[in-house]
Amino acid sequence: MWYIILFFATLFVDQISKIICDAYKVNIPVLEGILKIDIAYNKGASFSFLSNVEWAQTFFILLTVVVLAFGVGFIIIKKPKSKWLNSALALMFSGTIGNFIDRLAFRYVRDFINVPFFANFNVADICLCIGAFMLIFYVLFMGEDPVFNFKKNKNESKGE
Repeated sequence: MWYIILFFATLFVDQISKIICDAYKVNIPVLEGILKIDIAYNKGASFSFLSNVEWAQTFFILLTVVVLAFGVGFIIIKKPKSKWLNSALALMFSGTIGNFIDRLAFRYVRDFINVPFFANFNVADICLCIGAFMLIFYVLFMGEDPVFNFKKNKNESKGE
C-alpha cells in the first residue's frame, strides 16, 4: 500500500516542479558550470534522441502505452510481494507517467535540471533511473531466482 503513496508523491513532485519551472521560466545557477535550474523543452527521448524526427512523439507515446500495459500486466499476474520490487515499480511508473503527461499535453517533455556537461532532466527521469537501478539490483541479487545467488543450496552445503 505504501508504494502507492510513493507513486503519487513522486508524480506530484514531478508535475509541480515542472509547472513552477515552466510558469516562471526559471534560470537559476546552483553550482556555476556544474548545475543549473533552467527550463528546457525536449521533443525527443534521453539526450534529445530523435528530437528532430517528425514521428518521434507519436512513437514515444505508443511505446509508453505498450510499456505501461506490460507493467500493469506484470503486476496483475505476478502480484509482487517484495517491498524493494514494488518500490522500483512505483518509481518507474511514476517517472513514465510523469513524462507521458507532458508528451500528451505539450508534445514535449519539460526538463529543468541542467548539468551542462551531461544532460537536462527532471524528477520523472530521476525516478525512472532510480527505479530501473533498483529493478536491475533486484533481478541480479534479490529475486526468487537471482542471477547471482550467494545463498548456498541446502543440498550443496550437505555435500550431496
